Amino acid sequence: MKMAEIVKINDKTLRFEDDSVRFFLLCGTDKAALIDTGMNMPNAKALAEGLTDLPIILINTHADPDHISGNSAFGEFYMSPAEEDNYRHNGGKGKLIPVKEGDIINLGGITLKIIDIPGHTPGSIAILDEEYRVLISGES
Repeated sequence: MKMAEIVKINDKTLRFEDDSVRFFLLCGTDKAALIDTGMNMPNAKALAEGLTDLPIILINTHADPDHISGNSAFGEFYMSPAEEDNYRHNGGKGKLIPVKEGDIINLGGITLKIIDIPGHTPGSIAILDEEYRVLISGES
């Protein structure tokens, strides 16, 4: 099983280094959110499950192949619907739960706000952790 380097950002946020790509795990009191699943990490969900006992949801910043390698372990995921064609073209499976500018995902003690940032791809989003003031985007 491939392992990514894990970097602690704060008490609730971990960053995974997968070669030149990063993905993140944010842990609230009720659930955790994995943001993206990396480039070479089909085991991203198992890796996250090894770090928390919380139920894990998946949020994708966009659908390029270097951000969705572990998506197949999830039955559903949050993503901008503007990314669905790209996602399916890249072999993505599962149920897309649409998100858009201003949507809120509550993890319990951590509120994630969706921010549309089209440009890199039509449906690219950023996720703002409002409590810890961490902004995550798929491309930096």
